[in-house]
Amino acid sequence: MEDYFHTVEGEHVPKLAQWDALPTRVEKNTQVLLDILDEYKVKSTCFVLGYVARRHPDLVREISRRGHEVASHGMNHKHVYEMAPEEFAQDLETSKKLLEDICGNEVLGFRSPGFSYTDSSPWFFDKLIEKGYSFDSSVFPAARFEGGIKTDQFDPHWVTTSQGRIFEFPITVAPVFGKNICFFGGGYLRLFPKWMIVSMAKKLQRAQRNVLYYIHPREIDPSHPRFKMNALNSFRSYVNLKTVEGKLRAILKLSEFINCRDYLQQIKLQEDKNASG
Repeated sequence: MEDYFHTVEGEHVPKLAQWDALPTRVEKNTQVLLDILDEYKVKSTCFVLGYVARRHPDLVREISRRGHEVASHGMNHKHVYEMAPEEFAQDLETSKKLLEDICGNEVLGFRSPGFSYTDSSPWFFDKLIEKGYSFDSSVFPAARFEGGIKTDQFDPHWVTTSQGRIFEFPITVAPVFGKNICFFGGGYLRLFPKWMIVSMAKKLQRAQRNVLYYIHPREIDPSHPRFKMNALNSFRSYVNLKTVEGKLRAILKLSEFINCRDYLQQIKLQEDKNASG
């Protein structure tokens, strides 16, 4: 959960020192998303940026009050591959404590800004486990402009390190002509037509695969302020904003949904059942 000025594209996008002077849209846009989710009786996992939580603590409380899970998106939208291990660990600790103090619930999950977990951060999962996280959703198993990592594990799974284990919810991709492509969130949700998104989701469901969807509050707001960018970055940031609400509603009609916290709880209960015979 982030604001329109937390987009990562373009040299003219405001920097951290400028954020406080900008008008905010995240409160209004998140309320719209919460109302739509309530309409379809869906409970989500909200990966909340620490900056947004500090500026809008009542919004974080409202998310929790309405039955959605609050998880961490880091403090200030800095990419993992731009941080040293100890800086990343501090970011994890600070954001987790901030969110827990605001909403009163334990924060179990993390998603890196820009899906910026890559091979350049081999300590990534160790630091998450060290700081008390139970799950992550940063693995983007396909090529992208920022982040992305090569893997053959496309479904939710345990990751084991010397520090213990943590559950991973990779971003869902679908194979198309030998390439893995995401259809189900962010710029991909805006770019691809509704019929194609629904078709690919149904294809994965027939294969008994879960589909993880994601959306930013700014994407439900076609009139949000825009920044000067080159043609490619402008396209990536702003293409088809007017189509997002209709696509979201079509997705919410497809099947039953579960958030990350409840899915992981089911996994652990099944493990306990199997262990007890």
